[in-house]
Amino acid sequence: MRKLLMLALLGLLAQLAGCYTVNQAGLGNFITQTVQPGMPLDQALVRMRAEDFNCNTSSAGSVTICTRNQERLLRGSCLERVDLVRSATSTQTLGAIDVMEIRCTKF
Repeated sequence: MRKLLMLALLGLLAQLAGCYTVNQAGLGNFITQTVQPGMPLDQALVRMRAEDFNCNTSSAGSVTICTRNQERLLRGSCLERVDLVRSATSTQTLGAIDVMEIRCTKF
C-alpha cells in the first residue's frame, strides 16, 4: 500500500513539473525563432501548425490569426494568440508578427 501511495505521489509531482506557466516574453522569443517576416506565408503556417497552433487561413483580410490552448492544472486554460500579418506588397509573404497577450480563464 505504501509503495502504491509513493508511486501516486511521484506521478503527481511529475505532472506538476510539466505544468504550463504564463511567460509572455518566452512566447515572444519562441515565435520569433519559429517564424520571421519575409518568409513565405505558407511556410510560416506549416511551422505554426507543427507547434500545435490552429491558424485561420481565410484568404480575406491581411491577418491570419493563430491560437494555441494551454491547459493549467487546477487553474483553467490559457490561450496564446499570434497574428501573422501579410506583406503589403505580396499576399504570399509574411510581413509582420504580432504576439498578443496570453489570456487565461480562472476557475
